[in-house]
Amino acid sequence: MSKHSFGGYWTVEKLNILSDYLNFYITALKNQVFKKIYIDAFAGTGYINIGGEEEVIEGSAKLALKVANPFDKYIFIEKNHDYAKELSILVNNEFSHVLHRVSVKNEDCNTALKNICAKTDWRKNRALMFLDPYATELEWETLKIIAATKAIDVWYLFPLSAANRMLKKDGRIQESWRNKLNKIFGDDGWFEEFYKPDMQMSLFDEGQRFNKEVNEVQLKKYICGRLKTIFSAVADNPRILYNTKNCPLFLFCFAVSNDSHTAIRLALNGADHILKYSGK
Repeated sequence: MSKHSFGGYWTVEKLNILSDYLNFYITALKNQVFKKIYIDAFAGTGYINIGGEEEVIEGSAKLALKVANPFDKYIFIEKNHDYAKELSILVNNEFSHVLHRVSVKNEDCNTALKNICAKTDWRKNRALMFLDPYATELEWETLKIIAATKAIDVWYLFPLSAANRMLKKDGRIQESWRNKLNKIFGDDGWFEEFYKPDMQMSLFDEGQRFNKEVNEVQLKKYICGRLKTIFSAVADNPRILYNTKNCPLFLFCFAVSNDSHTAIRLALNGADHILKYSGK
């Protein structure tokens, strides 16, 4: 059996948070009449190699399938054909009792998520969604469609390091990178937020120059602020995940699309507690 090779010990931290919320979510909604759906947009194979080939842990898909009280439906999206095939084999071999509830989609995440949101009757269904892009694959327009369902709790691993690499210190960002940043931030307002005109320019300098002026805390606040423009509520204490060199890699955010005050309060209380204590 092949395994998805990705991540480091921050992966364990992320999955511990997700696992705790999976159990919280399924327990909190157990007496509700809504059908409960779990959606994983970058599902992998069900297993992950971390810290070297010899260490294997269970991935997000398997953790969801192992929840004591199963979801009514599981939707796993994985663009890599081999990973999707491996995940299907895992479901057949280890979770045959819920096989009829599982759908594995070998598609692009943005296309698949838009179709799911459009075709699901959200008056009768609620969902927990895990968005764990490898880099900058997830588009803001997809997030807007997810938020518009008013029925999905979302855990989103924002690619902090990937975004920061494209935010060049002097503001000279190539067009392809600007387009990617626009897609993950939602518009081009990030440039004015993160860059200030260089006041040290001489009379002989050609064109306006800029200096990058944004730190980790400001970037975290900006991302949460952007999510709040489309979601009903966003946890104010997202977890920054670091590598072994203490460099920030991802920002693990939680957002609620439901606009019910009761639903928001319940979801945020659970997520805030988990973000504060889980995985540390």
